[in-house]
Amino acid sequence: MGLLLPVLPAISQSLAEDPNRVQWLISAYLFAFGPVQLLYGPLSDAKGRRPVLIAGLALAIFGVGLCLVPNASFEWLLLGRFLQGLGAGCGAVVSRAMLRDSFAGPELRNALSYVAMAAAFTPIVAPAIGGLIGYHFGWRSVFVAMLLYLVTLWLLLFISFKETHSGVRQPMRLTSIVANYRHLLSLRHFLGHGGMLWGQFALMTVSISVMPYIMQQQIGMTAAQYGTWALLPALGLLLGGLINNRLQHRVAAEQVLRFSPYLQLAAGAWLLLVPLQPAWLVAGIFIQALGNGMAFPNAMSRLLEPYHELAGAAAALSGALQMLSAGLLTALLVYLGVSTAYSLGLCILLGAVVLKGLSWCAVGRW
Repeated sequence: MGLLLPVLPAISQSLAEDPNRVQWLISAYLFAFGPVQLLYGPLSDAKGRRPVLIAGLALAIFGVGLCLVPNASFEWLLLGRFLQGLGAGCGAVVSRAMLRDSFAGPELRNALSYVAMAAAFTPIVAPAIGGLIGYHFGWRSVFVAMLLYLVTLWLLLFISFKETHSGVRQPMRLTSIVANYRHLLSLRHFLGHGGMLWGQFALMTVSISVMPYIMQQQIGMTAAQYGTWALLPALGLLLGGLINNRLQHRVAAEQVLRFSPYLQLAAGAWLLLVPLQPAWLVAGIFIQALGNGMAFPNAMSRLLEPYHELAGAAAALSGALQMLSAGLLTALLVYLGVSTAYSLGLCILLGAVVLKGLSWCAVGRW
């Protein structure tokens, strides 16, 4: 997704399309990527991780291939992006489920910490790479880069990836899928740990969405200047993951989850009180990202740990609700006009209180 962002204006100009309409190349991908996870989870529990991953990535490759058809219209690109999102949704589910198949306890927390650290870099690195490729070779070359990446990944997985789901296979029936999801949604454990995970992700998404307006409109930075400052919150996520890796054998996941909302509280209060200057504001988001990086692997590992036979369904439902909660919260705050440092700090502060309540619900004790 990130590779395409920098070349959207070039696509608009090349195809003589309205810029707002071209944004649908991102939206079509996300609309397919989010809900389809609810299918991939049960499918991987029933058929295994490997065939679902191989088939899903093959569909993503086909979607990107449609975007490279000579003289493709905008509608053709839109269809290709939708199919790419449908295929790529398998990765979000199967990656978490196969980690749950392979690890437990501190080892699962450690594995998910690396996932969190990788996730800190991709939103920054991908647009930079996409911009560089698009600048030198044109916007279609970005789709070529996507295709080469996906084909290479598919070949590596086809050759070397071995099935990790060795337990009882769940039946692939609609009634069973609905029953499993209803069962998960009735569990305090799933809702408590899932709520912490979704809340952390939603707050971070809000910060990433609002900060460009604060830095460029309130402070007067250029987009290039803001891009440099935006690296620091990513380092906060990385540092949170590294701290978690160091502590995993000495500090229980529950203790980290009880502590992390206090970092969010501190970040929200910081943004409410500090001067309207770049270093002060980014420091607040850095603190928030630090808490996010510490909470993510612990919330995810604790969320998945009890559901060995339903790891795919649990990962799918969690991933879909994570994207839904982030999308709804972001839309709500845009509607309410949250675009200043003070309003962002207030949102983070209120969100931290909710996260603290969820930590009490999930792991008990304050």
